[in-house]
Amino acid sequence: MPDDHQGTLKMQPRVLILAARYGDGHLRAAKAIALELMQNQPNPSVGLLDYYRFVNPRLDKTIRWAYLSSVRFAPSLWRWFYTSTQSIDPASTTQQFFNRIGLHRFYQAIRDTPPEVIVSTYPTAAGVVSTLKRRGRLTVANFVVLTDYSVHSQWIHPGVDRYFVGSEDIKASLVRRGLDPSIITVSGIPVDRRFRLPVDEAAVRQQLGVGDLPVILFMGGAYMPQSEFAQVLQAIDAIGPPHATVVVAGRAGQRRAIAEAYASQAKHTLVVLDYVDNVHELMAISAMLVSKAGGLTTTESLCRGLPVVIYRPIPGQEDANAEFLVRHDVGIRARDEVEVKAIVERLLENPWQLKAMARQAKLLGHPEASATVAQSIVEALSHHQTGVQG
Repeated sequence: MPDDHQGTLKMQPRVLILAARYGDGHLRAAKAIALELMQNQPNPSVGLLDYYRFVNPRLDKTIRWAYLSSVRFAPSLWRWFYTSTQSIDPASTTQQFFNRIGLHRFYQAIRDTPPEVIVSTYPTAAGVVSTLKRRGRLTVANFVVLTDYSVHSQWIHPGVDRYFVGSEDIKASLVRRGLDPSIITVSGIPVDRRFRLPVDEAAVRQQLGVGDLPVILFMGGAYMPQSEFAQVLQAIDAIGPPHATVVVAGRAGQRRAIAEAYASQAKHTLVVLDYVDNVHELMAISAMLVSKAGGLTTTESLCRGLPVVIYRPIPGQEDANAEFLVRHDVGIRARDEVEVKAIVERLLENPWQLKAMARQAKLLGHPEASATVAQSIVEALSHHQTGVQG
């Protein structure tokens, strides 16, 4: 599957998946679906577009800058925007404006050989496809995959044929918004297929050098300030019960430097990693996760039955994800590093509570989500082919 947009379109894919990079959850979910199709179909015809980057690179950079700046430096502003648009009418002028962003460029690119199925993991893209369908310019199957545990109006469009959602809660919320329950599938949010495969936990522990200690997995997220990252790391290390902390610092070299500098004085075992591609293994050996509440990270933890200590989620969608975890007794929210220390220590001292949270998480997890979505896509392709032959 070519990485460039023109290469993707040149393939004339039967299935086109639309995502965006505002937070990496939309793109990760899209890739999980694409890989599922490619690994299970003998002759897959699937392409993936970063929607905004394709239709308007300059606008993409502007939106990306505005999003990152607001969540880092003005979270209250992002909360205001998210909540003020959360329940707007799909037919409103504001929503129609969003639904036309990049419409002409996108339509011109696919008009001659349109896909048979379009899957959107980003709400604006879903609105554009819906608008084209209502105008009679496209007859594709229009699938939408929600990537958080909240319902926002930008996901809701009259031209959608099927919604895939993470939980029964979200299905109920969509039904209350007037959607037909028959077009809503509780699939779970698609994650890498490795989250449903067994892990050699002994080998992973040996590789990390953590022995049989309970492991606390700390994933700070790309938006946590460096000062908070250092404070949370120190708070976890100050906990009394023996444990090992595995820190995933990500691509930010400064965070790795902070963690490695602290490692020399750490009381407990501390393993520092940068960007990793084996989160499924790290979660499998961990007793709990300390993190924000991104939609994909939240889902991955549920798939592995991993309790979450939630630290300062991004206002808006991550607030809703945090509320979902707390409501279902699989997460506990910490307002600051002092509460992180108290919560983690209490959980380590009460393993029965950790086990109860882990059992509940597994009940909510849908590690097969990408396969569920892929199967629906295959069925839609089959129906389309039957219709063409008929």
